[in-house]
Amino acid sequence: MTKNKKIISFPDNLNIKLSGIDAMRLHDHGQAIFVYLTFEDNIEQRENSFLINRIIDKGTLDFQITDFMFNKVKGFHGPFKSKLIKESDYVKLSEKSFFKKLSTIISTERIHTPKIDGKRTKSLLEKVSLIAKKDTDFYFLEKEISAEALKFEHEWSHALTEYYEFLLINNSSNNIFSLLLAYD
Repeated sequence: MTKNKKIISFPDNLNIKLSGIDAMRLHDHGQAIFVYLTFEDNIEQRENSFLINRIIDKGTLDFQITDFMFNKVKGFHGPFKSKLIKESDYVKLSEKSFFKKLSTIISTERIHTPKIDGKRTKSLLEKVSLIAKKDTDFYFLEKEISAEALKFEHEWSHALTEYYEFLLINNSSNNIFSLLLAYD
């Protein structure tokens, strides 16, 4: 047996491009951020788990976020350390479950936080509906911010009281959209 074994690996030619970031103020203590990712190659032939792993491995969604700030920084995935995010943290949702979860999050009453007004709620849901075309798969990052001050994952974690992340993988348009909801 030789020491030089051929190892089958995922192709490294999947180039992810950050195509844009758009923010929508929900109220004084919250915002929705849309991150647009495009691919040079056709993603229809790829498994979603591979695409999500690629995004994580390349640090495509590495950023620090508070209610008022969004900075691209390696090693930070919102309020979490990037190295602690795994593909299995993203739970697949049906379209109906996705819109129900999103609606529940934005309509939840919060202490000392104004309710999102009806116009903004409608505007947000319309924007998401435009993104969620046919052939879209929906994922939710099922990871919670620690409520205990000593267990924050990094120094920016404490700036948020709530953080939600969705991935919308649109195979027909070769895009992945990340929808982030941040409350301080």
